[in-house]
Amino acid sequence: MRLLIWMTVAFFCAGAPVRAQSLAEAARKESERRRQLAEQGVEAKVIEGDGRGPAPQGTAVTFTPGTGRENVSAQAKESRSRTPASAYRNLLQKLDREISECEERRRRTLQQAEAEKWSPSKVLRSGRSQGGPNLQERLKKQAEDLEVKLKRLRRQRSETYEAGRKAGYLPGELDGKAVAP
Repeated sequence: MRLLIWMTVAFFCAGAPVRAQSLAEAARKESERRRQLAEQGVEAKVIEGDGRGPAPQGTAVTFTPGTGRENVSAQAKESRSRTPASAYRNLLQKLDREISECEERRRRTLQQAEAEKWSPSKVLRSGRSQGGPNLQERLKKQAEDLEVKLKRLRRQRSETYEAGRKAGYLPGELDGKAVAP
């Protein structure tokens, strides 16, 4: 075993000295490789971009001078034309408030209907009873109407949230939990 290790060390020490490759030498070798590929007719794939994000077809990006300014101005125009995150956030907060108020009203209406079910009927001077089945049915109808309104509000909130996501905002920006720039 020792002999094998000693022979390996001797082989590497006796071999050609290892030297570092300079950047200029690497560039010469690369240009030679590209020239040989061009002579063979092999088409090279060049990935270009502005260097600020992933390329459309991969993750490697090379910076091409001159494209950065046009790209930045296009992004600035796009950001000015889209709806700000605060508009989505305010609408979502408003819908959240309406949803919680509607849930509370529905809960109270159902509690009142349940309490009315077990309360004794009150007889008025005209001989008719007040409350009873009519009031209970009316309260249940109100609770059903509130349930329909709740479904509509929840659907509207979901659509608004998705619209904000499609506009390019992150969930934290829409919920008001993002770090302010």
